[in-house]
Amino acid sequence: MLAPDAVITSDSAQCCYYGALPHLPIGPEGRYLHATGFGILGYALPAALRAEVAEPHRQVLALSGDGGLQCTVQELATAVRLQLPLLIVVFDNGGYCEIRDEMRVRGDVPATVDLPPVDLPALAREYGGHGTRACDPAAPARALTEALSRPGPTLITVLEETS
Repeated sequence: MLAPDAVITSDSAQCCYYGALPHLPIGPEGRYLHATGFGILGYALPAALRAEVAEPHRQVLALSGDGGLQCTVQELATAVRLQLPLLIVVFDNGGYCEIRDEMRVRGDVPATVDLPPVDLPALAREYGGHGTRACDPAAPARALTEALSRPGPTLITVLEETS
């Protein structure tokens, strides 16, 4: 769906380094910007904002988990103020799933890794942007198509099934 020269930014999240980084096709003119090392959370949204300001003719997509997004979610206010047409896709697993999984593998009881439920699409709308949920397999494509046709940022939440 994205143009061959699209810029994709990603957070330190399972959906990015197990999903998008190895599997998302990016055209030869495109860019994939991912902060590496030290488990940096919150990179995707501010990096996307900077990419859109620097390259306003390109489509920009930020990929994040719910934990990472909430580290820098206030940047939605800047994106709205500048009417940047950012696409923000957030995979919501209720917290820091990678850390939760690692704790379970070690036999530890997961602690301080669950976040209270936040209605991220509603939060995007409160900032003045657009927000929606992708509740079935075809929903992300529909939501992205709609987002590409309107001004300002759009946040799309994809709920993950966790065990």
